[in-house]
Amino acid sequence: MTGLLVAALVAAVLITLGLIVARRSAPPPAGGWGARLRRAAARLLLLAAGAFLVARAGYIIATEHPGRPETYRRAWGGPHYIGFITVHVGPAVLVLFLTGLSLFRWLNRRPDQRA
Repeated sequence: MTGLLVAALVAAVLITLGLIVARRSAPPPAGGWGARLRRAAARLLLLAAGAFLVARAGYIIATEHPGRPETYRRAWGGPHYIGFITVHVGPAVLVLFLTGLSLFRWLNRRPDQRA
């Protein structure tokens, strides 16, 4: 039961953090090529980390079978399958949610502000 409790707690914290970050208004961007380069590098790192988490979640869902508890019993979130999936796939769900939210906000901006 403790694995399921830990999984639920981790999922709740990640969802709460995602909602807090999504509601904050962004400060106006700094000017200059150095600031633009830093923002581009940060976006690239976030994109790589998000792609890794989503790919890892897909791999875990495809390879772990709920009928074989010996494969996930000692993993984080175990010994229950739902806790295991919550801990290992939850960050990818958060990444996809925040990506969708960001895309939605970007599409709802005026065309002259989309840069």
